[in-house]
Amino acid sequence: MSANKLRKLEGSVSSNSSASTASKTHNTFYAEPCFKLVGVSVLSPSENVGSITLSSILSSGDLEEMVQINYMVDIEYLINQLPQSKRHSLRTTIVHGLRDESAKNIRTVALLYRNIKVVPVSMPITYGTHHTKAMLLFFTDGTMRVVIHTANIIEREWCNKSQGVYMTPILPRKRNDSSSCEFETDLINYFKSYSNNTMREYGERLKNYDFSSVKAVLIASVPGYHTKDSLLKWGHMRLRTVLGNRVTIPSSCQNDSTVICQFSSIGSLGTKESWLKDEFFYSLSCSKNEKQSRDPDLKLIFPTVENVRDSLEGWSAGESLPFTHANYTKQKNYMIKYLCKWKAFDNGRERAMPHIKTYTRLRANSPSELSHESNAEVAWFLLTSSNLSKAAWGSLQKKGIQLMIRNYELGVLFYPELFQMDESIPVHLLNATLKNLKPSLPSFIVSESSTNSSKKRKRIDEESCQIVPIRIPYDLPLTLYDSKKDDCWTWDIPRKEIDWLGRSYLS
Repeated sequence: MSANKLRKLEGSVSSNSSASTASKTHNTFYAEPCFKLVGVSVLSPSENVGSITLSSILSSGDLEEMVQINYMVDIEYLINQLPQSKRHSLRTTIVHGLRDESAKNIRTVALLYRNIKVVPVSMPITYGTHHTKAMLLFFTDGTMRVVIHTANIIEREWCNKSQGVYMTPILPRKRNDSSSCEFETDLINYFKSYSNNTMREYGERLKNYDFSSVKAVLIASVPGYHTKDSLLKWGHMRLRTVLGNRVTIPSSCQNDSTVICQFSSIGSLGTKESWLKDEFFYSLSCSKNEKQSRDPDLKLIFPTVENVRDSLEGWSAGESLPFTHANYTKQKNYMIKYLCKWKAFDNGRERAMPHIKTYTRLRANSPSELSHESNAEVAWFLLTSSNLSKAAWGSLQKKGIQLMIRNYELGVLFYPELFQMDESIPVHLLNATLKNLKPSLPSFIVSESSTNSSKKRKRIDEESCQIVPIRIPYDLPLTLYDSKKDDCWTWDIPRKEIDWLGRSYLS
C-alpha cells in the first residue's frame, strides 16, 4: 500500500474525520487513537500539550443536543462550560446516579432551565452505582460524537486531577446501504440494558449513525446476574473474551510483560487473593497467542498517603480516592507486593491525583540513550470508569456459570489489530510522553521476521511500521511501595500531619 493511501486511511482514526493526522518519518506512520488526558488548570501550557478540557469538548462543533451520562453532575458547572449562546437553549438530557438529597437537589436546579431534562437511574442490585461517564453530542449538521471518559461533571474533577477522555471521530448519518459495526451494536446493547425509556430511545437513535471509523472496542458493565449468552457480554468476562479471541501479544512482550491496573478506588476483594489473581488477573492475562507467551506480572497503582498529602489539592484529594482502612487491613497481606505509588512526572501529572482508570499490558523499556525511543510497547490499553472492585468488574458465582455485577460502567479498549491498514505494515502501540509525543520503536522490539528471543536490535529505519502513541498517565518503569515508609491511602481515618496547604485531614 502506498504511503499516500495509508495516510488517507489513517485520517479516519483522527478526532476530525475530514483531516488526516498520519505523518511519515523514516517510513514510520503515526495514527491518532482519539484518547487524550484532561488538562490540569494550574499547569503551564507546555505541561498540558495535547490535553483537552470540558469546554473544548463541548465546543468541538455546533451543538444541537447533548446527553450527559454520569454518576455526579453539577448542572451550573456544566452549563458554564458551554458556549455562551448555548447555555439556555441547548436541549440537554442528564442521566445520573445521584440519590436521596443529592437527587432532590439536581431536580431542583434543573427546574431553573427549561432546556434541561434530568433522568435518575434506578439500580436493580443493592450497593450498586451508576458509575458510567459518557456523552452523546449531536450537531446541527446532522453528525454526532460519542465521548467516554473518567470524570464526574463537577468542577474539581476537571481542574486538578488526572483524567482521561476518548472521543470518537465525528460520525455522519448512515447511507441507506450502510451496515452496522460492532462498536455500534455493543453501544446500542448497553443503552438497551437500562430500564428507563430515555436511554432506550437514545439507543434507537444511535442506529442512524455510521460508526465504521471507530478504532476501539467497548467494554461495559451492566448490573445483574449474567448467565448463558450474557455471561461473556459484560465486565471482566467481556474483557477476557475480547483479549482471548482477538489480541495477539507482540513479540517484544511475549517473554516479558506486565499487566498494570491503575484506578482511584479499591473495593472489598476478600481476605484471600482468589478474586484478584485467579479470576480478574486471569481475564487480563488472556490473549490469542497465550500458549506462546509467558504469564505477565501484575502491578497495581494506587496513591500513597504521601502522594495525597503533597498533591495539588492536599488532603482533600483523598476524598476522591475511596478505600476503607478495614478493607486495606483485610487485603494488605496479598496486595502489598503488587502496589506501586503514583508517579507521573513524564506527563506533568505528579501532583494531580488520579481519577483516571486504566488497565494495560506492556513491556517497559530500560532507559535509552536515544531520547526518541518509547519507553514501553503496549499490547493493549483500556480506558474505563471501572475501579478495582467486584461491583465494577463482576464476580463469578455458581462454579463459574454466573457473573454478578452491581455497577454500570463503560470503557474503551485499544490494541494494534484495530489500527491495521495493511498486513505488510506492522502496528505498534507505544507509550508517549510530554517530551516524546511521537516515539520511535524501543531497542528491545525484535523484527517482525525474527524469533521471540527478546534480543535487542538497532532501529531498522527501512522497515515500515505504523505507530499509535498512547499517553499512559503514569511513569515507567513503576515504583513499588517502600514497605518502611510508604502507606497506602485510606480515606476513613484522620491524618494529623499538615499538608502543603496547612490543613489536617478529618475522615
